[in-house]
Amino acid sequence: MAVALYERWDHLPSEQLMKMGERYRSVTRQPDSALVCFSIVANRYYQNHRSHDDIQKAIKAMTHISWLYKEEFYDYAKAVNYNLRAKELAEKYQCFDYMPFILINNADLLSNSEHFTKDIKFSEDALRLYRQAFEMAFKRQSWHAMHVAFFNMMIKTTFVDKESLIEREMDIMMSDAVPDTITNTRFARCLIAGVRAWNSGQADSSLVYFKHLLDIAEQQWKPSQKRISKITANYYISFWYLAHDRLPEAIEVQHEIIRLSKDDHNVTSLLSAYNNLSQFHAALGDSALAQRYHVIYLEGKDELVNKKKLGSANEARFLFELEKKNETVRQMAHREQVKNRMMWGALITAVCLLTLLVLLWLNYRRVQERNRQLYQKSLEMLRADEEKRELIERLQLSMPAAEQPESPYAPVETVQREGKLSEARQTDLLHRVFLVMETSDEIFSPDFSLPRLAELVGDTRNNVSEAINLRYHDNFNGLLNEYRIKEACRRINNPAQWGGLTLEAIGQSVGFKSRSTFWTAFKQCTGLTPGAYQRQRD
Repeated sequence: MAVALYERWDHLPSEQLMKMGERYRSVTRQPDSALVCFSIVANRYYQNHRSHDDIQKAIKAMTHISWLYKEEFYDYAKAVNYNLRAKELAEKYQCFDYMPFILINNADLLSNSEHFTKDIKFSEDALRLYRQAFEMAFKRQSWHAMHVAFFNMMIKTTFVDKESLIEREMDIMMSDAVPDTITNTRFARCLIAGVRAWNSGQADSSLVYFKHLLDIAEQQWKPSQKRISKITANYYISFWYLAHDRLPEAIEVQHEIIRLSKDDHNVTSLLSAYNNLSQFHAALGDSALAQRYHVIYLEGKDELVNKKKLGSANEARFLFELEKKNETVRQMAHREQVKNRMMWGALITAVCLLTLLVLLWLNYRRVQERNRQLYQKSLEMLRADEEKRELIERLQLSMPAAEQPESPYAPVETVQREGKLSEARQTDLLHRVFLVMETSDEIFSPDFSLPRLAELVGDTRNNVSEAINLRYHDNFNGLLNEYRIKEACRRINNPAQWGGLTLEAIGQSVGFKSRSTFWTAFKQCTGLTPGAYQRQRD
């Protein structure tokens, strides 16, 4: 039955299911059907694409389920479990609209448990929870929740002479901050007036107030709320009669409470009434009736306390099937969540990889463009050097043979003295250095050195070094590496003649003794490694 109902209603909107559940719970008194409606809504929390509204409805549904297990099925373990789930979700998602009812449920469970298992008539912990629910509901102007919390506080404190603990809450209920257009507000204020009149010694006035509570209860439009209000009013009337030694009237009112409790399926109120009847008849000296009602009370209490599951096999089977369906829904939702997480993880990974590939490709394009520009710059530099060489050759060819020196580099007289070079001597010396570097293949010998350059230009080593430093802002090794790298570039660009050599061999052919020195010098002069330079040529 549970599975059939579940599958029949599973497609319905949550809003419709909540209304159906409320109707089955409080109007038609079909707790089984109400439980299915609320379970479907609660289980939707475990499904994907949850909105804030879906979460709030799930919290509300779990609170209703807790109430059903507590008031209809008497399974306190499940009631506590669902109430804790609702509280956890409310705190996790900051959805506090239904938190007062969660606190009230918690207080009810605690109070009933202590009352029926330990015979504790007043629980400070339960009162603390009711007070928290009251204050939260008052701040949020959740009047229904505030009234429920207040009535519970009144009942839990009045009959054990503890009502002074809630004077502040009574003052708030009597204040203008609470609208008096609500029936529950008028009921609460009349109850407060009756209790305060009783405590101040105005016995007749207090009874008038308590009886007027029955008139206000008739104004409740919900049948269940009307019954609860009448039960509350009759409790105060009954104990007023008891306090004034009018036991027959007190007993009569307790029987009315029993009738209302049975109509409302209110087991806790029903058991309390049987216990009261036992005590009232004992006070009258009717031990037989007192014993009879005491046995009824004990049997009901034992059933309520010790029954872990329902006595009815059909109801037990229904709950078992429903819980099995709930677990199936949760497992399916979990698998769907895992699947979605994996899909999202794969998608995010793919996007990251694609982004990385795009970035790498863009970086590769930038590097390629930069290398191309550096290569073009190198080619332009080599063309400029070729033009210089051609100009030197034309000048030498146009000079009469008689005027040409025996050495194309050295002057007729070798300068031996040293000192600060004049601008004219520096220019002449640099011209001779330039001729050597541009036209002599000896510079590509691994043993070529500064002394050999000074010997070729016909000047001292110090003068040559000084001239290079002043004009080029570089030392001899830097100038030599520059010319060697230019020649290496020419040879790399001439695969017809030099293509049989490796890059390392080309470096050795222009005078570099090691691969690392060649690679470093090449990178400094061109901005490219020899390999990258060669790829640009290709």
